Amino acid sequence: MNMGNQKPIEVVEIEAPPVEARVRRDAKFAGPDEKKGRYSLPKSLDSGTPVGYRTRISLDSEEAEEAVRLLSLERPISFVKGAQVPSEREIFEEVSLGILTARQSTNYRGHKETLLGPEDTAKLTSILNELQGLETVPNPHATHAHVVLARPYRTPFTFLLTFIGHKPVVSLATVGVRGLKKRFQYIDDIPTIGYLQHLHIGILADAMERASVIATSGRCMSQVFMRPFAGDWPQKNRELIAQIEALVGLSTAERSLGWRVAIVGLTGEVPQENRPEIRHETYRKLGANMMAFRSERIQPGVNQEEKAPPQYHQRQDMDVPDELTVMCGRAAYNAFAHWTGCDRECSKDLLLLERIDVLTPNGKQRLREVRDQLGQVTDRVIKNIPLWADLPTGKALTRNAARGRKAFALAGQRIYIGGLDRKEIERKHIDWKLAVRAFGASAARSALVAEIMGCVNLPDDCDLLAGICLMAGPVNQNDIGKEFYGHKDLLHSAYPDKEPTSLLVWTLKAKTIADPIGNEEQLLDPRRKGALVDLRAAPHEVVEYRKDGEFKKFRFRDGRSNSERAFADLDNFVRDPNGKEIRGNRGSNWPEEWAKETLW
Repeated sequence: MNMGNQKPIEVVEIEAPPVEARVRRDAKFAGPDEKKGRYSLPKSLDSGTPVGYRTRISLDSEEAEEAVRLLSLERPISFVKGAQVPSEREIFEEVSLGILTARQSTNYRGHKETLLGPEDTAKLTSILNELQGLETVPNPHATHAHVVLARPYRTPFTFLLTFIGHKPVVSLATVGVRGLKKRFQYIDDIPTIGYLQHLHIGILADAMERASVIATSGRCMSQVFMRPFAGDWPQKNRELIAQIEALVGLSTAERSLGWRVAIVGLTGEVPQENRPEIRHETYRKLGANMMAFRSERIQPGVNQEEKAPPQYHQRQDMDVPDELTVMCGRAAYNAFAHWTGCDRECSKDLLLLERIDVLTPNGKQRLREVRDQLGQVTDRVIKNIPLWADLPTGKALTRNAARGRKAFALAGQRIYIGGLDRKEIERKHIDWKLAVRAFGASAARSALVAEIMGCVNLPDDCDLLAGICLMAGPVNQNDIGKEFYGHKDLLHSAYPDKEPTSLLVWTLKAKTIADPIGNEEQLLDPRRKGALVDLRAAPHEVVEYRKDGEFKKFRFRDGRSNSERAFADLDNFVRDPNGKEIRGNRGSNWPEEWAKETLW
């Protein structure tokens, strides 16, 4: 396939440590008299998510070479006329790889989507053709479409921010004023909270391009449009966007909550000669792995809890190869150029990245500086939260502020702080919000490179060979310091001649043990849900489809909702060392006759 403005990603194999130095999670079920903790397996799972508790699958070198072709995809140039609509199950796996798993901070449910069939998609395509700011000309003959709605980022953390940065006494009035402005004018306490919505949109847009390819084993691809709905373009396109909103049934009440069209994806069958050269088996393995990928926060022997099992206390003589960081960077530049339309060399100038190499003395010192700065901000936040608000809640506000320290922890052999300079972006005539969305896509795609390489020739006695954690927490905390306490941006010392805005932090880790299963459990089990996170959504909770002018919840039929796990045929479900499964983790398939049907 033509890679256009993007450079191909090369496979970088990570050497596993000697057998005696390898450790795995090897989580067990708690015994009859043992208290269940975050390191022991849950007894059961009752959830409509397509994910469940999953493990990574090894890719051999040939499969890895195929997989990386999906990291420099160009947009499809045509769709096959009269092609069959993908099956219901293929669309289920498509949304599983897209809206149901695309990274969002705290798993926030800030996206929902409406699926359109062939007739409505033809109407949508006609509307798209009139929009200003399109990335490319919409292809006719799409089999179906995805219209994604997004809303501002609002969580318990952003509620906490309402009480930050006020002066004593007058806070009784200023807190209320800010709260009303947040509700009705959609203002943000700090700029980077507003940027989170746009980072998430970019992350999802990039995932949607791969989702249709993987779900249909290369038969279908998606044209994903993001630019007409970003920055100043919605005002120019307001009448046409109103038609799209009517097509997907966006209500006045939803608009009042900030829901807006953010992404439109046209999916269709592509000619055989335009399909990636990837085998069906590789697509299935890759899809199952993408259900298993998680943010990896813990570096064994560095930032584990004292109560962690012994294997988490064991330092491993592993490192993130420089070649891997080069490929992660290449993927980031590819994505930024792809979504902004700028030249790839220009993207290398616009993306600001500071590398903190903790294996060097200077890197360790720089890491201490960052940690100290973030710690100082947290201390001031806790000290200055108004008592009149904190005491009636049993000091829940200060507890949540302190709890956030874990989200700001930085551990890994390679740490990158990434951001943009707004003035430089605007000098290149790129809309700022589009650039932030493209930055999100860049971060997610570079992370996926590391995650895939962590599965290449993965030994049976290792959970993974490399992982990554994408973090917004440190830059949000730094932004609090910038807005209220006179701190400088995290990237200021690396770019003293620019006006940087930090947006995300990457921490890359080479290791063989996955994070505790409790990190996943808080996203899946309502009984153990984290205070600052949302549960993983079932399809019917965030996806609907339009048929014969009516809107129906996806995978909600005859009183039954989804319990199927995507790519379950790969059998990568968590088990204890004796092979015992978590009850309900495997889920149950959607009735086969329904799964083989087409929605329209």
